Amino acid sequence: MKPTTLQNYRTFVSIFLSWLGEKSLSPSSFARFLTEYRLTHALASTQAVFSAVRIFLTAIGEVDRLGGIKRPRGESPAKQAYTEEELTTLFELLKANKSIVGRRDLAIASVLLYLGLRAGEVCSLQLDDLGTKLESLTVAGGKTRHARRTIPLVDFVTNALTSYLRRSRPKLINNEKCTHLFIGIGGKPLTRNSIALMLGRKNVPFKVGAHKFRHTFITRHALAQTNPALIGQLAGWSPRTLVQQIARYT
Repeated sequence: MKPTTLQNYRTFVSIFLSWLGEKSLSPSSFARFLTEYRLTHALASTQAVFSAVRIFLTAIGEVDRLGGIKRPRGESPAKQAYTEEELTTLFELLKANKSIVGRRDLAIASVLLYLGLRAGEVCSLQLDDLGTKLESLTVAGGKTRHARRTIPLVDFVTNALTSYLRRSRPKLINNEKCTHLFIGIGGKPLTRNSIALMLGRKNVPFKVGAHKFRHTFITRHALAQTNPALIGQLAGWSPRTLVQQIARYT
């Protein structure tokens, strides 16, 4: 190994050890370090840090403490978010529609944008998932089978949901046993396809898709330098994939 390479490895390991401090070394803590490092450094530098730390831990017999975390991958195409102008145009249109389905559509779009949910998660939401005072929403789903996360609601979402629950949902439902939060005409639960069709019909000069709201939600948090672990928790990502996921938004 060249002296310059060895010195670089020492520098990278020192950076990690300084960050670690008295924290316990685990797959979760290492993933958090890599994610935070990636927010302010290039991918190549992050990969070099990963390699240096792994070599160091192998040498002292502690590499197993990294678990199954893999080297950060190559650059992926940047995730596309809505522009602020597009969001203004879309939500002005949604708010202007005071019909039964119009209030529902505004509530759905609000949940997609401000909570970053996947379309399938929105379809699976139950009435009981709402906090008693509409202060939070518990989401079942994610990349693990039994994953659940609770997300606080901002006022815009609370207001949109309140309007939908009071003025729209009672008129849509015809089956008292339906416990899904969002329903279509006739009281049947919505599907990902029905949400896609609903968004696609909006008369705006750009394409509207459910998952792009999620990209916008995560991009906003990444640009605001929200704690990566919190972004992962809100988005429903596992610690092992956190580094790769965040990298696609920075």
